[in-house]
Amino acid sequence: MVSVGGSSVGGSSQLGACVAAELIDFTIERERHLRFVGREEVLARLDEWLLGPDDTRWVVVTGGPGMGKSAVLSTWLARREAAGAQVPHHFVRRQVIDWDQPERIATSLAAQIEGMFPELRDDQPRPQARLPELLGRVSKRLGAPGRLVIVVDGLDETRAEPGENPLPRFLPHVVPAGIRILCATRPTYPHLGWIEARSPARRMNLDDAQWASSNEAVARGLWEAVAPDYEPPLPDATVAAAITRAGGNVLHAVMLHEVLRDLPPYRRRAEHVPDGLRELISGMWDRAASIQSVRVGLGLLCAAQEALSLNMLAEVAGWSSDDKKRFLPEARQLLLEEPASWAGATAYRPRHDWVRELMAEQLVGHALAAHHRALADKLATWPLPGDATARRYALRHALIHRVEAGAWAAAWRLAADLPFLEAKCRELSVHETETDIERTAERCRASGNEALIEQFGALARALALESHWSRMAPEATTALVRNRLRQLGWSAGEIGERIQVPAGSRFLRVRHLATRDSAALVRDLVGHASRVLACAVTPDGRRAV
Repeated sequence: MVSVGGSSVGGSSQLGACVAAELIDFTIERERHLRFVGREEVLARLDEWLLGPDDTRWVVVTGGPGMGKSAVLSTWLARREAAGAQVPHHFVRRQVIDWDQPERIATSLAAQIEGMFPELRDDQPRPQARLPELLGRVSKRLGAPGRLVIVVDGLDETRAEPGENPLPRFLPHVVPAGIRILCATRPTYPHLGWIEARSPARRMNLDDAQWASSNEAVARGLWEAVAPDYEPPLPDATVAAAITRAGGNVLHAVMLHEVLRDLPPYRRRAEHVPDGLRELISGMWDRAASIQSVRVGLGLLCAAQEALSLNMLAEVAGWSSDDKKRFLPEARQLLLEEPASWAGATAYRPRHDWVRELMAEQLVGHALAAHHRALADKLATWPLPGDATARRYALRHALIHRVEAGAWAAAWRLAADLPFLEAKCRELSVHETETDIERTAERCRASGNEALIEQFGALARALALESHWSRMAPEATTALVRNRLRQLGWSAGEIGERIQVPAGSRFLRVRHLATRDSAALVRDLVGHASRVLACAVTPDGRRAV
């Protein structure tokens, strides 16, 4: 059940500022892939499917880690833009702020499309329906010959809880006429079937034999481009082994080049070339992680939710100045260096999601949980640190680090600290705060922690029921949540024991339970002032709108 009513919020100027804030600059991410040339037959096939006369609406490019899926999508995107087309796009990436959140992906794409069609913008969009409703309006504007292609790379990196399919939260169940979606993921992604069930859909698997020569040509082209730069020149046998043992894997070619470049000439021999990406990364890990301080630093970067600067990493790891100086020379080949999301700093994260996964596999026992605990204790702290960078990191990730560490009591203390929730609502968004608590509640239910399951569930429900008011007045979150928990049946004593309310805070408190809300109420939708005359049921049968 959803109640509909309330008043409108915001105006066109506020919406314009909001849309601008939702746009993401993917320039640096895209430039990483543009040096890989070739694959003309692959690109031609994509043109045929996406721009041709047939009614293909979904195209998914699959392939194992490092096979160049991102390079294919980036190159196709760049060529379309060079031809004058505007192509909404999103690169899903773990450990890059919030690029991997389903809701962030949807708002990113919607903001780009609204920039292309400002006259189709809804001044009072419903967050969950903003993108699909916008696509419907665009479809009508395009008409029969029109075409709009949307590119989404890295579906398998989308943030989700175990067993959860996040794709319906940002991809439409039904793609309207004239709209095409080009996406990429690993072939082992468990929710790939959801896409393939959409119709009409086509799949291009770069691991298939028909693309083997194309894949090898990319690796060969890279080695032909870099081999002349070696002094003395690389032996022909080494180059041949590098091409053969890459197996058409682009990431293998790139990382092996960086390894050989740093080796003395006598070690650049064919017999030293690793066979396949896993063997290459494992060897790099073994060399770097043989130094304990470097091993700790790499483990922390595996656990971190964003790229970290060297200073932040050193502080969490407790390094000496020598440890700090040693880390980058030993670990750089496994890392991606990029400008930090804050000004004036360089940050580091694992250079590929599969590199992160393989490194995480090498961590012994509960080491990864310990790294989450260290990040929670020294970086994602509460009360919030004064440093703006650490403050933003703590607001976004303090809760997830405690969950990943298995520190459920600490997770509850933080979630139940209403000033923390209020700060998240005020400085991030009410939606992000609500999503964070709901995911934590889901994880708690899955963990079987009976003592806290009911408490997290009630807190998530209270936030959802009050979200329409919190959006209008985030500074009232403490009062809203406290009073809603009272209406949900918590006694004043239970609230005093479980919830942290700032001492001396003044607001009207519910004393006696009295509510007309149905127990089936999920949330209130604001902005709709007239009667409801019709409803629609989602294709999965779980929602009525």
